Amino acid sequence: MNRQTVHEFVDSFLDYLRKEKNASEKTLVTYEQSLREFNNFLHEYAGGGELTLDNLSEGDSVRAFLVELDKRGNERRTVRKKLSSIRSFAKYLVKFEYLGQDFTGFISTPKANKPIPVFVEEEGMEKILSISPDSPTGYRDKAILELLYGTGMRVSELCGLNFGDIDFDAHMVTVLGKRRKQRVIPVIDRAIDAVRKYMKIRDSLSERAADGRALFISSNGKRIIPASVYRIVAKRIGEVSSVERKGPHTLRHSFATHLLNHGADLEAVRQLLGHESLSTTQVYTHLSVEQLKKVYRNAHPRAGTQKSGR
Repeated sequence: MNRQTVHEFVDSFLDYLRKEKNASEKTLVTYEQSLREFNNFLHEYAGGGELTLDNLSEGDSVRAFLVELDKRGNERRTVRKKLSSIRSFAKYLVKFEYLGQDFTGFISTPKANKPIPVFVEEEGMEKILSISPDSPTGYRDKAILELLYGTGMRVSELCGLNFGDIDFDAHMVTVLGKRRKQRVIPVIDRAIDAVRKYMKIRDSLSERAADGRALFISSNGKRIIPASVYRIVAKRIGEVSSVERKGPHTLRHSFATHLLNHGADLEAVRQLLGHESLSTTQVYTHLSVEQLKKVYRNAHPRAGTQKSGR
């Protein structure tokens, strides 16, 4: 029998992810939050006592935890993420023979809701990008908007950019994506131009000495953070568009949708976005139905004679 508490093994698991799997801080935070919440629930489930690994073997506590998450109003996506963290924890325990079997093996994963990504129409994007900067922050914000839409990169990838990551001659940018995987993305002329103009005034953004490596900095001279980029993007989108979601991911969705609308290959878009699975990228094909209808109406010899409603 193993009398160590679940809490102690969670600490060991997180240490394993950090040292052996080279997990990013974002990944570690996600795992830790999910597993701490699970452990707190186990404490209540055990009537105020500490559960050991022996108590996990049947998996009833995990089922009870999922029921509790549902009662609390957690979305399916959130429940799936938390269960995924617990599954990884269980696999770790089996791998190192702390447990004889995976206590999550007989638990089914809730089906995910797949909302269609929100995007901005091409005309709307032109309005969003039609900024005429008149200040250092204006030049920075213009460069951020152009780069996000021009490459489809994630906000975390943009915040992590350093000076040497953009090849201005080759018009390419190297980003560090999920699981610390590098990928190279082409950069359009207008985005390159916006970044060049920003770099000329970058040091005037802050009275303090600026971070020597970070491409984009805030007014305190430090590397810009995702929350700041979100505010910049949301403010600008809100000025010219009525779309429901106004964050950086909306520009990423718009990038992918517009590429597909103009005939880009789905596999190429997958690589540009840094998706591991093509199924993740396929959600954008649903957004192109209206474009297909337009092509049909313009190209089919009989389309113009159809009556509405038929």
